[in-house]
Amino acid sequence: MKNKQLLCTFTTSKEYDDVILEIKNFYNVISGKIFLLCNVNNPKELYATYNVDLTDGNSMKFRNTISVHRKKETNTLYTLNAMNKLIAEENNGVLDKTFQLDWNLYRNSIILTSEVSVRIVSVKIFDIIS
Repeated sequence: MKNKQLLCTFTTSKEYDDVILEIKNFYNVISGKIFLLCNVNNPKELYATYNVDLTDGNSMKFRNTISVHRKKETNTLYTLNAMNKLIAEENNGVLDKTFQLDWNLYRNSIILTSEVSVRIVSVKIFDIIS
C-alpha cells in the first residue's frame, strides 16, 4: 500500500491552469486526479486538493501548499491545528482530545487556522482534473 498524504494548494481562478501543471510536475499525484474547489463566497479563491505518494522520496512541499485531512461523511477538509482550535472554541476554551465535533456543521467546507480563530470556508466543486 502506498504511503499517501492529502495536500491542498491555494490558488486563484486566474492562475490555476499553470499551478495544476506545476503540481503534476512536482509530485506523483495518486490516480492523477486533482479536485479543484472554489470558495462559495469568493469564487476566485480556489483550492486544489490531491493525494501524493510519499514513498517517492519527495519530502519538499509545493508553494502555497498545506497538508490536510478529510472527513469523508461530510466532505470536510481541515488541518489538525484548525481542528484543535475549533474543539477548544466549542468546548469553552478547553482542548479535550475526546471532544466530538459535530462534523455536519462543517459540511462541504475547509477549516483553516487564522490569526484569531479558525476560518471556515464553504466550498463547492469547481473542476476535477484527471
